[in-house]
Amino acid sequence: MKFRKVRIEDNLFNKMFVFIALSIIIPLALLGYLSYDRSKSQLEKVTSQLLHDNIELNKKQVNRLLKDAEIESEKMVTSIQLQKLLQSHPPTSYIEEKAFINRISQLIAQLKGTYGVYVFPKQMKYYPNYLDLINGNDFKPSTEMMLKAFDLKEKGIWYHYWDESSNKPVFTYIRAVRSSYYFEPLGVIVLKIPDSLVREELSFPSSFENYNTMIVDQENNIISDANSSLYHEKFVPEEDWNIAETQLNEQGWKLITALPNKEVTGNIEQIKNFTLWIVVISIFIVSIYLVFIVRNFTLPIKALVSHMEKVRIGVLKHFRMERSRKDEIGQLVGGFNQMITGMSELIEQTKKMESDKRNFELQTLNHQINPHFFYNTLDAIKWRAEKVDEKNIALMVTKLANLLRFSLNNNNEWTTIERELEHAKNYLDIEKLRSNRLFKVFVQVDPTILKFNVIKLILQPIVENCIKHGISNLPEGKGKILLTAKRIEQDIIFIIEDNGPGLTSNKLDKEKNSSHVHHGIGLKNVHKRLQIHFGTDYGIKVDEDHNQGFRVIIRHPVREEQ
Repeated sequence: MKFRKVRIEDNLFNKMFVFIALSIIIPLALLGYLSYDRSKSQLEKVTSQLLHDNIELNKKQVNRLLKDAEIESEKMVTSIQLQKLLQSHPPTSYIEEKAFINRISQLIAQLKGTYGVYVFPKQMKYYPNYLDLINGNDFKPSTEMMLKAFDLKEKGIWYHYWDESSNKPVFTYIRAVRSSYYFEPLGVIVLKIPDSLVREELSFPSSFENYNTMIVDQENNIISDANSSLYHEKFVPEEDWNIAETQLNEQGWKLITALPNKEVTGNIEQIKNFTLWIVVISIFIVSIYLVFIVRNFTLPIKALVSHMEKVRIGVLKHFRMERSRKDEIGQLVGGFNQMITGMSELIEQTKKMESDKRNFELQTLNHQINPHFFYNTLDAIKWRAEKVDEKNIALMVTKLANLLRFSLNNNNEWTTIERELEHAKNYLDIEKLRSNRLFKVFVQVDPTILKFNVIKLILQPIVENCIKHGISNLPEGKGKILLTAKRIEQDIIFIIEDNGPGLTSNKLDKEKNSSHVHHGIGLKNVHKRLQIHFGTDYGIKVDEDHNQGFRVIIRHPVREEQ
């Protein structure tokens, strides 16, 4: 006989390996991803914070520089000497103009601070040689700029231009000089701040090579950058740069910091690669470890399954492992071997029982008598007893016939409570007629349970026991038997008790273990039949706490009429 080989490698091994691997690898990969994502977010957050802190620091330093220039201009515009000089009549000749310039140059030298300073009278048309004589050809405020400065009154205006001599941007602060008495504009002062001086105030993080800070005007034109050639070009943010900006002054100038993303993502890529390698190496180690563990479990099971296939075709042999195990697999093998032992013993026992059964069937056939022969014979005895007016004999024969008919009943094992009680009463009536002994029988039955089904012949052996061991030991007419039947939840309870002398514990054990048979069914047989049908919760129980007489309790499950 051929049998199919179970491929455990394609079933249990793969399933266990995949399930355990996914249970470990997925959380491990997820942990790696979350670690990378958290590190990336943290790095981006730190970079963003660094840009923000740096731009705020640079804004503070640049604004301080601009503020210093504005404070310095305050000292100059409030100079009475400068106001008087600018209020003097315009020169009418080159000599007067030169003398004016010498005086104003001396005054500027006295008032001058950190920055270069120029003074321009209000009526520049009367000073045709002024710019040449003060070397101010690189910058001359336009009429529009001067009018703006006049309009601002107590404040100035910042401006920028390209210095051809230094090839760098220059920042200028233009502020009106007014008369202290009439507050009329007399001219303007111009403070020049080179771009290099502004950029000296800026600080740059040392960890980034291409970190750049620039200043743009209100139209986003670059006015200060590390690369001077970008002056006045339009600033357009690039996609692959981190940008941060902040407002500088009232003119709309903005301070912008820019950092290439690659300098940030370079660190992120290192974290990503490191995390990836950690995850890959961990998965590789876990996979090898899982293969070892899973094979350690599945290989013995595979061998056991193959051995079970041999058992299925009839080879009952114990399973032998290469080494003893005390884990669940060892317990499984031990249980399997116990099952093989039990099966072998059961087969031998079954063979013996079959042999005994065949012998019993032969004996039964040899001794079998047709039940109709008994019924016809008893009917003949009854007819003759009635003919000679022996009513007790006729009654006894009738009840005996009913007793036999109920006992045989085509080998049907089930009856109703009503018929089972009637059968017990027939037996008791026969005992009264047969022995001529007087005793009383009391029956208490719940009428609602009479039609319930019960196993046949469970009461008659008990009441027979009451007659034999209880009533027979009492004086004439003193014997009493009480038979009670009631329902308790899902159980039928029969209670049979007598007022005889009772039994000692030794006699009781002997009686319960007795193999004595009454009409083919003994007490032990009744108890076993109940347990075989309904389990160990049911059967016969002797009430040892009963003070007088003998009391037996039969527990039978409720089975409604079928």
